[in-house]
Amino acid sequence: MIDARDAAHAILHKDPHAYSAHPQIAAAANGDWLVVFNKAPRRTLILHPPQDPLFANVIIRSRDRGASWSEPVVVPNDGYRGTECASLTALLSRDRILLNQWRFHWIELDWAYPLARDTTGEMLGHLIERKVLPPSLAGTRLNLKFPRELLSGLVLSPEIDAFSRAIDDPDGLIGFARDGGETFVHISDDHGRSWRETVRIDTAPYDGGYGMRGACELPNGDLLLPLSDVPHWRIVFVVRSSDDGKSWGRPVEVARVDGKEFEEPSLIRLESGRLLMLLRENATRRLHRCVSDDAGHRWSSPEPLPIEGYPAHLLLLSDGRILCTTGWRYPDFGIRAVLSGDDGETWDVDATIRIRGGLPNKDLGYPCTILDADGSLFTVYYGQDGDGVTCIWGTRWRL
Repeated sequence: MIDARDAAHAILHKDPHAYSAHPQIAAAANGDWLVVFNKAPRRTLILHPPQDPLFANVIIRSRDRGASWSEPVVVPNDGYRGTECASLTALLSRDRILLNQWRFHWIELDWAYPLARDTTGEMLGHLIERKVLPPSLAGTRLNLKFPRELLSGLVLSPEIDAFSRAIDDPDGLIGFARDGGETFVHISDDHGRSWRETVRIDTAPYDGGYGMRGACELPNGDLLLPLSDVPHWRIVFVVRSSDDGKSWGRPVEVARVDGKEFEEPSLIRLESGRLLMLLRENATRRLHRCVSDDAGHRWSSPEPLPIEGYPAHLLLLSDGRILCTTGWRYPDFGIRAVLSGDDGETWDVDATIRIRGGLPNKDLGYPCTILDADGSLFTVYYGQDGDGVTCIWGTRWRL
C-alpha cells in the first residue's frame, strides 16, 4: 500500500437536506468540467436509486479545473426523476456531450394497488391517457414491485449499515411501487447546458439498460455504450451508435454466467486497439475482466481479477498504463487505485494506491478520475463528512 502523492481533498457539493452520491466526471470541449450524480431528499434511512423514486440526476460545473463548482441542475430536465446513476460521454472532436440514464417507472401507491388488481387493462389505459404512465407501457403487462419487496434485500445489505434492522412501515417510507423503466441518451451541443434531443434505446431482449461509466469512442467514430440488465443486474451488454448517439443498434452480450451477478461495467480502448471492460460482480464482490479484439462484436469470457473494491473506473494514462479506481468499503474506509502496465493482463495490487482513507463508514465510493493538463489526477467520489452528511468529494493527487 502506498499513499497518493500530494493528495488534497475538497467537498464539491454538500446539502444537509439531501443525499448526494454516485458521481461521474467528464471534461467538455470548452474546458469545463462536469460532474453528474444522484441527488434525493435526505431520509432517516439511506436509500439508493432502485428503492427511492425521488432521485434525480444532477450536474455541477467547474470552469476553473475543479477549484469551484456551480449549484446542481437536474438533467435533462426536472421531469426526469426516479433515475439510476447516470454518466456523461464527451465527444471532443464533435463538441458534443451525451448523457445516458435509466429511469424507472414509479407509480403512487394509491394508483398501484388497484392497478395490480385490475385484470382488464382498462386502468392501465386510463393512467396512460392521463399521463400518469408513459405511452410505452400501452399493451404491456406490469410487474409491480411494492415497497416491502423493494426494501427487503437491503436489510442484509453488505454496503449500507443502516439496513441491519427491519423496516416497520415500507409503504410509509417510499409511497410508490416500481415497474420497469426506459434507457435514454440525451444529446447536448452546448457543453451540457441544455439537452436538445432525447433518444430512447431499445434494449430488447433485455428488460432495460443501466450504465454509469459512459461510452467508448472507436477510431471509426462508432460509440460503444456498456450497460447492465436493470432491474436484474445479472448480464452486461453493449449497444453501438454510428451517428454520434442519434440512434443505437441491437445489444451485443458481453457477460452472462450462471450464479454470477454482473453490472456497472467500465470500458476503455487500449493503444493496441483491444477493448478492455471491467465488471462489478455482486455474488463474489470481485471485479471481473472481459476483452474484445474485434471492436466489440465478440467478447472473451469474464475472468476474476485480484483487485478488491468496486465498482471500477478505468483511465488510460499518457504513458500507456491503466489506472483502475475503486471504492474501499472496509476499514480504513476510502478510495483506492491500482495500475496495470500490460493492457490489463496483470495489476500491481501490492502497490495499491490509497487516494483517500479515514472516511467514517462504508457510505462511500463510485470514484471516477480524469487527467488534468498539468499531469495531476482529479478523482470524484461520494462519502460522509464530519457532520454525517453524504457529500460529493474531489481529490487532486499525483502518481
